[in-house]
Amino acid sequence: MIFKNIRLVNFRNYQDVNMSFSPRVNVFIGENGQGKTNLLEALYLVTQGESFRYSSNSTIIQKSYEQSIIQSLLTQEDLVYKIQLGLAKTKKLQTLNGKKITSADAKKMFSCVIFCPESLSSIKEGAEHRRSLIDEMLITFDKRNSNLLADYRKILKTRNKVLKNNVLGVFDLPTTLNLLESLKAEFVRLAAELTFARTYALIGLLGEFNSAMQYISTNPNVDISVEYLVSDRNLLSATKSEIKFYLEKRMSELHDAELTAGTSLVGPHKHDIVFLYDQNDSRFFCSQGQQRAIILSFKIAQIVYHRKAYGTYPVLMLDDVLSELDNSKKDALISFLHEINTQIFITTTDFSLPNIFSLEQLSVVRIKDGIILD
Repeated sequence: MIFKNIRLVNFRNYQDVNMSFSPRVNVFIGENGQGKTNLLEALYLVTQGESFRYSSNSTIIQKSYEQSIIQSLLTQEDLVYKIQLGLAKTKKLQTLNGKKITSADAKKMFSCVIFCPESLSSIKEGAEHRRSLIDEMLITFDKRNSNLLADYRKILKTRNKVLKNNVLGVFDLPTTLNLLESLKAEFVRLAAELTFARTYALIGLLGEFNSAMQYISTNPNVDISVEYLVSDRNLLSATKSEIKFYLEKRMSELHDAELTAGTSLVGPHKHDIVFLYDQNDSRFFCSQGQQRAIILSFKIAQIVYHRKAYGTYPVLMLDDVLSELDNSKKDALISFLHEINTQIFITTTDFSLPNIFSLEQLSVVRIKDGIILD
């Protein structure tokens, strides 16, 4: 997949901008707060249907405007696609060649991997950051997981609404219980399938994960493993039926607590992933540099796996990541970027950064206050 261009209208600090891109490396340079990350966000949004940043439509659309539009022309396997995302305050419309598509469909067609400071910090942050890391990888592992994620989020939203309405007194208890029972079978099925999809993908990625970690750390003996925690129980090697049984058991145990809390307390949205470094929990036994190396290796493994599975690399986006790494890890990442044949987008405040790339197809874009200088 190659982004040929992009147009932004009333998006963040861009009022109306058109840009064309190199098929290889594109470097966005500028001081902090000028709009570099906004460009990456737009590229990610228009193909994935959601942002890698924690934001709402109202924060994306420029003040005093009702909507924002992102348009892009892409090529993939000699085919040309025109994709557009329209954002209003409370809704969005994504189209491909003029026809409406879902975010799940777009994700299956267009593969992107994002490196950002938030992802590098995901080990020491809350479990939701690690779940996001795994769920992004899920689509790389199997395109069908895009629909699975969307279906689970939909039924979880419905179930949470029922529980919330019970707390608010909108539903009486018998009505709430009947509604929960009607949702139970499908909720448990999707929860078990998503949990199993995560564990299956993690196991499948472990070999590439270890190879990447040994490459990044220049230590051939380092060992990386993973635990998948459901209520502090490691279910990484569990079968789908075992996962389903355990989820049903936890739902029964937390039935009253869910009614009181007004939200679902059991399911993949509550699970955690623990990365083990030489059999030690990396949250507590690793330095910040080692934690970043683990996540960087995980991302590299994801990219390499995508190439083996589909024959192509995903588009890579690096949001000010190089400044977060020490020299050895930065050098290893730069070497990796030179080796893979894919389109890359990089944001940086380092005006000397383009000099480290020995590539002919290199585009450097300077940005100031939402304006493209060259």
